[in-house]
Amino acid sequence: AVVSTQSTGDNKVTISRVPISLSRSTSSVYPQSLDMLSTSHNLLISVVLVLLTVIGCEPTTDADLSNTTISLYSSECAALRDEAREIRREGYLAGDKAELVREEAYKMMEEAYKMKVGVLETRIELETSMVETLALMRGQATATSLYIQEIRSTLGELDVKISQLEDKIDTKITELEDKVDTGSENLTREIAQVRQTASIIKNRQRTWLSEVRLISLYKVTGGINEHSASHYSDLIVDGQFTHDRHTESSMRTYSHTANDARDNKLWIELGGVFKIHKIQILNLRHCCQERLIGAHIYADDRLLGSVVEAKGAYEFFTNEDDPTYASRITLHQPLAKYTHILELQVWGSGPYSTDDMF
Repeated sequence: AVVSTQSTGDNKVTISRVPISLSRSTSSVYPQSLDMLSTSHNLLISVVLVLLTVIGCEPTTDADLSNTTISLYSSECAALRDEAREIRREGYLAGDKAELVREEAYKMMEEAYKMKVGVLETRIELETSMVETLALMRGQATATSLYIQEIRSTLGELDVKISQLEDKIDTKITELEDKVDTGSENLTREIAQVRQTASIIKNRQRTWLSEVRLISLYKVTGGINEHSASHYSDLIVDGQFTHDRHTESSMRTYSHTANDARDNKLWIELGGVFKIHKIQILNLRHCCQERLIGAHIYADDRLLGSVVEAKGAYEFFTNEDDPTYASRITLHQPLAKYTHILELQVWGSGPYSTDDMF
C-alpha cells in the first residue's frame, strides 16, 4: 500500500491508501528487486509512524501502539490508528509474500544453477568425449597410415618378386618350348618308327592269322545224352578215322548218343575267338547216315547250315564278306533220332581279341 497525506485548515491530516498487488508477474525473481521491495516495506512503516507523530497520535513504542491515547481528535486518531494497523498488517503480509517470492526466486536460482552445472558437466563430458574420440580417431588414423605404408612396402616387394618370377617363367617357358619343339620332332620320328613297326607287326599278324588251319583238333568237347560204351564226344576231335573200309570195325572211334531222344547235342569249345572258314562233318559209313538229316550246325548262336540229305560228309562254308567269329561249335539234332558222327572238324584262323577282329 502507498500512503499519501494531505493537510487541511483545521490541522487535520487525511491519509489515503493505494493498494498494490504483489504477485510473481509484477515482481522480479532477481535478488536486487526483492531487496528493493523489502526496503519499500520498511519505508512504508516509517511513513505511517511519522504521520501518527505529526497528528499527535504517536505511540510510545511499537509494542504498545494499540494502547496509545491520542489526546487531540481521539476519534480521528482511533480511525487513523486502525487504518495504520491495517496498513501495517498489510505491510507485514506484503513482507511475508516478498519473503516467499524471495525463497521461490532462490529455489529457481538453485535449480537454474543446477541446470547450469548440469549443462556445464554435460558440455564438459561432451567435450571430453569429443577429445577422446578425436584422439582415438587420430590414433587410428596414425595406425592406419602406418598399416597402409606397410602394405605399400609389402606390395612393392611383391611387385619386385612377381617381376622376377615372371622373368623366370618367361625363361622357363622359352626353354620348355625349345625342349617341346625338340621333343616333338623326336617324338614325331619315334611315332613314325612305331607306326612303321606296328604296321609290319600287324601285317605279319594278319598274315599269320589269315592262315586257315584245323582249329578243332584235341579241343574240349561236350554233349547231351552221351553214350556210356566208349562213344564219348571226345572222339569227334581225336583225328582218327578211316574211309577206305565201310565196316563197323574200321570205324570204332565215333561218337554216339545213348538214345534217340529229342535235342541231342555235341559241341566243341575252341578255347578262344576264332574266325570260322569251314566246318566239316564226317558221317558214319557202315550204316544209318539218314539219322543226321535235320541236324543244325551253329557257330556260337549263328546258324551256319543244316543237314538235308544222307551222305558220308558235309561241308559248311562261311561268307567272307560277312565274317563269322565264334568260340563254340554246336551240332544240334532237334528231331527224335540217334546222333552219331565220326569227326567234327572246324577250319579257321585266330585266335582274335574281341577288339581286334577284321
